[in-house]
Amino acid sequence: MNRARSLAATLVAIAGATLLFWLLVHQISGLWLDVALRPEVREALEQSLNDQKRLRAFDDEHRDAYRRRFENTNLLLRRLEVIRLNRAEMQQRFELTLLALFVAGAAVAATWISLRARKAQARERREYLDRVATLQETARRQAHEIKGPLTAARLELERLGDGVRRGAPQNDVLAAGESIAEELERLARFTRGFASFAAIGTPVLRPLSLRAVVEEFCATFGNAWPGLTLQWSGGDARVCADGDLLRQVLVNLCTNSARAVEGNGGGAVTFAIARANAPVALDVSDSGAGIPESLRARIFDPYVTTRRMGEGMGLGLSISRKIMLDHGGDLQLVATSAAGTTFRLVFGDAECS
Repeated sequence: MNRARSLAATLVAIAGATLLFWLLVHQISGLWLDVALRPEVREALEQSLNDQKRLRAFDDEHRDAYRRRFENTNLLLRRLEVIRLNRAEMQQRFELTLLALFVAGAAVAATWISLRARKAQARERREYLDRVATLQETARRQAHEIKGPLTAARLELERLGDGVRRGAPQNDVLAAGESIAEELERLARFTRGFASFAAIGTPVLRPLSLRAVVEEFCATFGNAWPGLTLQWSGGDARVCADGDLLRQVLVNLCTNSARAVEGNGGGAVTFAIARANAPVALDVSDSGAGIPESLRARIFDPYVTTRRMGEGMGLGLSISRKIMLDHGGDLQLVATSAAGTTFRLVFGDAECS
């Protein structure tokens, strides 16, 4: 219905513009012919013929020149006479030609506008379907993350109730209670993940040494991920950043790297200054298995992850990029392959508080 209305409105607009154009051309062409065929013009040309005759009689030296002017003026008079006799037909042909050109141009313009509208509609449809697909994937992950612990907790509660009614040993009752507590903790971790995504703080920028920040991070979290070695390649650069939020970005990246090197029996994460002048950039490289090609274009989107259902929601990189964007910089995927992955933290040129 909307497309039909749009087409009808376009046709009406073309018809109205065509009528207006025809009236304008009709007035201009008629005015032009009136000017060319006015009696004063013909009288002036005939007077010019008489003048050429008289001048030719008095000036033998330029006789041939006057004769040529006489012939040219006479030819012009004959042509004006032809125009006068065929005025209506010539005006009609001129107007119809211009009108046809205008209609053709209007049709081309209307076709182009229609194609653009269709492309825009198709693009909007694809974007909507992509958003819906993302929401569906999010809903599936949320349902799985919530359903698993709730189902397990319900079964444990039933087992606990049966045990209490049967007078089960205290150890069995305590084990069931601990199992329920574990499932509730899973739900709590799930909730904390969403809370951290929804409550990313505004950075408080302070002058920092990247070398000092990374060396402190390596010393503090060196044993946090079994099988993962953290190392600093050297160099230094000064940045304006929030130390706590920057540490959160590094934790998220190293957590992903730890999972990426699990199948390799361990690996390393190397921190290196990629650019020491503005904008300063820090590369974080691991020796993991890389990111699947199908996910690379969407790796920073929320809920995009290589992990299986129940192992995480895929919010770490989204949170990390949001933090770097809040710093006036960015988080970029520089390279990824079977030999490893490199992310780059780009720091903006914001002034420190």
